[in-house]
Amino acid sequence: MRRENRPCSVAFGVLFFVLLAAVAGLARAGQAAAAELTNATIKLDFLIGGKHAPWFVALEKGFYAKRGMAATIQVGSGSADTVRAIASGGADFGFADISTAIVARSRGTPIQTVAQFGYVPTTIMWREDTNIKKLKDLEGKSFAISPGQAQWFLMPAYCRINKVDYKAIRIQETAAPLQPAALVAKKADFIVMYRASNDEVAELAAAKQGMKLNRIFMKDTGLDIYGTGLIVKDDDLKKRPELVRAYVEATLEGLRYARDNQEESLRILLKHKPELDQYLTTVQLKNALTEVFLPPESIQSGLGYMRPDITEKTVKIVNEFFDMGRKVTSTEVFTNQFIKR
Repeated sequence: MRRENRPCSVAFGVLFFVLLAAVAGLARAGQAAAAELTNATIKLDFLIGGKHAPWFVALEKGFYAKRGMAATIQVGSGSADTVRAIASGGADFGFADISTAIVARSRGTPIQTVAQFGYVPTTIMWREDTNIKKLKDLEGKSFAISPGQAQWFLMPAYCRINKVDYKAIRIQETAAPLQPAALVAKKADFIVMYRASNDEVAELAAAKQGMKLNRIFMKDTGLDIYGTGLIVKDDDLKKRPELVRAYVEATLEGLRYARDNQEESLRILLKHKPELDQYLTTVQLKNALTEVFLPPESIQSGLGYMRPDITEKTVKIVNEFFDMGRKVTSTEVFTNQFIKR
């Protein structure tokens, strides 16, 4: 009987070693594929919230990896900080306020915007019981703001456009995460928030205290210019254009997927950031996809596409009203070369 079983034993042994070699081959192939990915750090504009789902979708669904990127996503603490991190090499790519990026460019920071994510989404918010009925009423009121934020640059320009005396506003330096609480606690008269981000945080905090907030959208009152976008270094545009293309196309694919699969995208974001409040995150993502990130040109001409007339207007307003180092041109700060139309 033992002689009859020997061929089976030999066959089993051969099969075992074949399978072992196949597994080893797959492991080596996987290691080689991983080794081919280029590490890239993406720094966002602010604390993680619902609007940031497209980046985590792109990470989770492999949109970065299939284009050769091993992406790491970093939390931000304001657009000015994100721009500085990109310029100094602390991050490869970013998502930040475009006006802040233009101001930085005017002061010698070699960065460009390679895709837009909608018009200025900033809102001026105040308690309904505050004596603010029109923009001029902001004069003499207290404004909770931090120097690292895009609003630090936006608000003086917005006031000039609307003939409000910015110097008459009382600046109350407050860390960005604490500003909604400062408004609700009546430690500040008004704040400037971002729709699909901390605007909803302030709204929720007020609702919990039985307060009603009023708001004005800056884009509807003089600042109808591009708001946030994907930011990269000039050096990478020249030396690593394919990596830039990978970042742009994968992130926009993440945005498209989030638009078409909102509930799944929310689950992906909460998987990576389980500490987020589900209700707040849901509202932020919905508002980002329906009110902020997808202006008509993104639908008509391609996600992220920047209209020349709006880029010109954006640069013109920033040149005229912001604290610039020098005047810049739209071709210095915007490029559509990575947008699929």
